[in-house]
Amino acid sequence: MIFFENENIPHYIKNKLSLEYSILDKSNDNDYEIHDKIIDCAAFWGIDNKKEIQKIINLYENFEDDIYKTFYIFLITDNCDSFYIPKNVKLYRTSLLKSIKSPNEYILPYIWECSDKPFEPLEITTKPIVGFCGLISHHSRLKTIEIIKKNDNIFSNFLIRDHFWGGNAHNAEIIKTFEDNIRDSHFTICNRGTGNFSMRFYQTLSFGRIPIILNTDLILPFEDEIDWKEIIVIADSEEELINKLLDVWNNKDIIKMQKKCREIYETYFYGTKFLDKILA
Repeated sequence: MIFFENENIPHYIKNKLSLEYSILDKSNDNDYEIHDKIIDCAAFWGIDNKKEIQKIINLYENFEDDIYKTFYIFLITDNCDSFYIPKNVKLYRTSLLKSIKSPNEYILPYIWECSDKPFEPLEITTKPIVGFCGLISHHSRLKTIEIIKKNDNIFSNFLIRDHFWGGNAHNAEIIKTFEDNIRDSHFTICNRGTGNFSMRFYQTLSFGRIPIILNTDLILPFEDEIDWKEIIVIADSEEELINKLLDVWNNKDIIKMQKKCREIYETYFYGTKFLDKILA
């Protein structure tokens, strides 16, 4: 478990903080306490236990300080459980189910490992190239991969790993192979992993490629502003996903779609853009 303090706060959060702060102190394995001064947003990474998450959220209920009207909590987790969220809290979380979300609960895009620069658009080939490099950690990935491999109208560019990050996180060669797979594919499969979200989804956007994603009760960020169905390929079943993919390939400008994906990333997710919008 990591508690962000000082230089450990992700830059896109830290750059928006102007108040003196110290977030939460882990006094022991079971108890948490609030310091005398606390920022109005805090980030927690890798907590999956429902009771532990709820305990942290409860700390902010009816906090007696007129300065702080609303607390923003950023939760980076695979946990999909529902929580009691006080009215004075806005909870942004990476893993979220649309059907059970609370009114003051929002999706947190995982944008820590995206690219500063896009690839040049991939030129049109005789068939669409669909890529995936990684671990098949969820059944929704496996079925999508299998149905694409069997389709004669699609080139598959799959490299299946036995471990997350190839068993060697942040290894330069593994990262390059992963990025090359996205570069050499018009579309990349971005179905959920253990949590109900995809790191690869935002990475694919940042590289200027088109995500393919199975709707697993998802919430996509800024749905009221972004017409995602015009930018990516998303469907409620694997069969529908393939049909939409081929329809897009045959009827849309794939070069423009790739550029639009990068444009969306730069407008909504690059640097501090996400916080710019939600804290405006």
